[in-house]
Amino acid sequence: MAAMSTLSVLNRGFLHKLQESIEKNLARYRRNESWLEDWAGDEPWELPTSIEVAEPLKLLLPTEKDLFDFENAVRLHKALPTLTPVQAQDPRLWTRLTHVELWNYMRLRWPIERYENKEKAVGRMREQYFVAQRQSRALIRNGAARLWWAARLTYDPDRANAYELTHVLLKSLDIAKNLLERNFGRAPTLTRTFLDFVLRNKHECLASGNSSRLVVRHLTKALNFHGGICVLDCMSPKELNAFLDSEKAKAIERIGAVAVGGGDVEDHRRWSRLDL
Repeated sequence: MAAMSTLSVLNRGFLHKLQESIEKNLARYRRNESWLEDWAGDEPWELPTSIEVAEPLKLLLPTEKDLFDFENAVRLHKALPTLTPVQAQDPRLWTRLTHVELWNYMRLRWPIERYENKEKAVGRMREQYFVAQRQSRALIRNGAARLWWAARLTYDPDRANAYELTHVLLKSLDIAKNLLERNFGRAPTLTRTFLDFVLRNKHECLASGNSSRLVVRHLTKALNFHGGICVLDCMSPKELNAFLDSEKAKAIERIGAVAVGGGDVEDHRRWSRLDL
């Protein structure tokens, strides 16, 4: 069997220089080919690591009809099977991947052309091509890290399809955002229990339309709020499911009350009644 290849990461000094040069490099972010090595010139810019690459780092390219987030999360997770949670928080890794190995994917998934002005473009490049802060939320906003972490937090080898919950998580951007950007979303057991609940209640939580979106939003808010009162990690799956059942009933009751009371259900001012 052929030996696995290994990844390199950016060195810290070069990463800092690159991040400070986003505005100067905006034109380069429009290029269809990776430009990082040429930009570095003779300057040392990468460091070897022991991170193994089990499968080619080749993602499906997004189209207008399909972003392939689920498929690419699975591909990236399988490609980096030995990546530890500590390694997966390293900005040097993800910034390297977004600028080199996954450049073609990033150009189509997060094109700079979609942003209407320079300030917006700089901000989005900083979020999606880098890990802007030492916070887990910043990891989820990085174009590559978000895929790996989505699979890492939902992978369950005890299920017939180990990535079934990954598919639930990435079924809509709203579910991923409401779950992953909250504190409890970074705990694998809690995340899997939550998504299993959503899957079992797919009529209320996964159907198209505002109602399902608002039920999921309410559930994530309620659980996050509850985490300020108790340690969520101490809740058993049975206790967590009971809590979610109760909160689902509250959300449906409130949604029904707003609809019966009249008004446009698209009106976010009315939906704000669901806020905790």
